[in-house]
Amino acid sequence: MPAIGALFLLIVMVTTAVGLAATGAIADTAALGVTTGLIKGGMYLAITAAFGYGFTLTLLYPGEGRTRRAKKGDKPFPLTADQNRLRTGALLASLATIVLMAGTLLLRYIDAAGTDFSRLAFFASSTDVGEISVNGIVLMAIAALLFALGRRQFWMGWAMAALVAAIVALGFLGHAGASIDHNNAVNAMLLHLLGMALWLGPLLVLVHLAARRTDAAVIRTVLARFSPWAVFAIACLAFSGLVNGLIRLSSISDLVTTGYGLLVLAKTIGLVAIALAGASQRRKLVADAPFRRLAIVEIAVAAAIIGLSIALGRSQPPVPQFISRDSAELKVLSLVGFEPPTAPFDVPTLFTQWHIDWLALGFSLTIAALYIAGVVRLKRRGDAWVWHRTAFFLAGSALFIWVMSGGPGTYGRVQFDGHMVQHMALMIIVPPLWVLGAPVTLMSRAVTPRTDGSRGMREWVLAILHSKYGDVVSSAPVAGFIFAGSLVAFYFTPLFTWAMFTHAGHAFMTIHFLLSGYLFAWVIIGVDPSRRPINPILKLVTLLVTLSFHAFFGLAVISASWIIGGDWYHALGMADAEQLMFWQKRGGSIMWGVSEVPTLLYAIVMTWQWTRAEDRTARQYDRKAERDQGAELEAYNEYLRTLREQSRS
Repeated sequence: MPAIGALFLLIVMVTTAVGLAATGAIADTAALGVTTGLIKGGMYLAITAAFGYGFTLTLLYPGEGRTRRAKKGDKPFPLTADQNRLRTGALLASLATIVLMAGTLLLRYIDAAGTDFSRLAFFASSTDVGEISVNGIVLMAIAALLFALGRRQFWMGWAMAALVAAIVALGFLGHAGASIDHNNAVNAMLLHLLGMALWLGPLLVLVHLAARRTDAAVIRTVLARFSPWAVFAIACLAFSGLVNGLIRLSSISDLVTTGYGLLVLAKTIGLVAIALAGASQRRKLVADAPFRRLAIVEIAVAAAIIGLSIALGRSQPPVPQFISRDSAELKVLSLVGFEPPTAPFDVPTLFTQWHIDWLALGFSLTIAALYIAGVVRLKRRGDAWVWHRTAFFLAGSALFIWVMSGGPGTYGRVQFDGHMVQHMALMIIVPPLWVLGAPVTLMSRAVTPRTDGSRGMREWVLAILHSKYGDVVSSAPVAGFIFAGSLVAFYFTPLFTWAMFTHAGHAFMTIHFLLSGYLFAWVIIGVDPSRRPINPILKLVTLLVTLSFHAFFGLAVISASWIIGGDWYHALGMADAEQLMFWQKRGGSIMWGVSEVPTLLYAIVMTWQWTRAEDRTARQYDRKAERDQGAELEAYNEYLRTLREQSRS
């Protein structure tokens, strides 16, 4: 591993220098650029190695049997000796990442303020770059602590969640957040980092396992489980590269006529070549020398791609990306990232105005493809799957694309009434369609279960749903409280302003609306089985109380005497106070009026499910009576005769 790490850093430094020379940026940032490449390359190597060890531990490495336990009284699924070695590797790589992230923060300060370190604390606590860097360091420290103290798969799952959050924090660094269409630019950076970690991390671990002469059967198992993830990682890298190209290149000719385009082309060629080679070879190779050589070649290509990415991050693309927020003419473009629609907001423009959210588009197409693949697998196996579940799920995916990229997403950034349409769709229109598609049931039936004591995605999802936390949040009162309480938490606190001004806040708001809506729909009309069936009367009461509160909250918005999110809308400068108040009242009216339709539909679906459940119970009782010739009824009649005789005596 040390030799591979040294080779990795050398390739990163060389490709960074070559990339800076190709774009002409090396003239201004030669020493700092190469030094940054070295430190950032080491940071990416360390965080990728931490991700690889953690990912292999939690999803790829085989266990020692489903019924394995430690001493009497211990909880199930303790880590094996081999898994503990992987945990140690993740811990050491996480600690190295923390040190290198601090070094990267220091380099960013030098790049901005020189070598006078008197204001370093201010830079770390009061600037966007400093705050994001510190947040990443804190998240990595949490991951390292969990890797250090955890001894069960449960804690390794939480450690991986903190580690992924730290990688996401890295995606907010750099220049993407200040570029044109920064929403898509930052999303592309996040996807690029996660794809790179998912591709390169397990490869590093596989080389390490092969070097330690790990049993060939274990290598084959890990490799077989990693191959689909490797394909997904390559797809993420290709998709993020496509989005970046659409944002930063003016035409396809820029790929061969500009230095920036040549670097993008080189990254693309390297990615495609190694993806094809890896996909063809992993099916045949196991833990022998050819496999190790191929894996090392893939790691070298990944290092070159990272080096080129660092050079691209310090170079000016053909399409200028940086917009001054001091410019009155470009104020809206700098804040929103795209030119807002000029057409009046009404029902037709909800379907004619579009600005593609590429991450939402990719997410929707991916889950739809996975759902269809699961249905096809069931059909080939001869299992039944009702067609209307597929129709519901695909309709929800298509609707999500429209909500994020159509009129609701386009107007939602600049007008409160447009935002409220998007909010309502994210909470009470898209989630019920996904819930009625029964995705968890499909996954549990289509994905082959693990039998060796390890956990795949199927086992992790079911473990979360069947955990104590899952039992608490899936109770009807708690789900209703989360659903309704989200309104007060966002719109009557500074959270809404934070969500509009920052990419992280906007992403958090969108994900929260989706998850709270999905949880509420799953509790009220969920098709997937739960550990604790909920009384239909409690469901009905929760439905009426929660959505009634939703409607009355719309009245509260209409009656508000202040502009909700006023700092954001005043910063945009697109309307005066009177127009903003009109948009707010119309948004409250939308929330109040639209709530009635979902309430009715929820009630209809819930009643239909209740009726079907009663009919199913009756049929089961009848079949049981046919099998035992009415033994239960006869026993009850005998009990009544006994009571009558006792009463007479």
